[in-house]
Amino acid sequence: MSLRAFHMIFITVVTLFCLAVAVWSLYIERDTQDIALKILGYSCAVAAVILPIYAVRFYKKSASNFS
Repeated sequence: MSLRAFHMIFITVVTLFCLAVAVWSLYIERDTQDIALKILGYSCAVAAVILPIYAVRFYKKSASNFS
């Protein structure tokens, strides 16, 4: 497995993890008033949006460099 493929798989796994943590902290634990849990949820939700954008940019850049 190439380093590029590992990187893409790692970004995918981290994105899914961020989605799971965001859902857990914002929806499942919505009755709590813990501000740290809400910050964690929103941070993970933002990361779950930014990481796929980064993955696409990385893929395009690495494909043009190694082709």
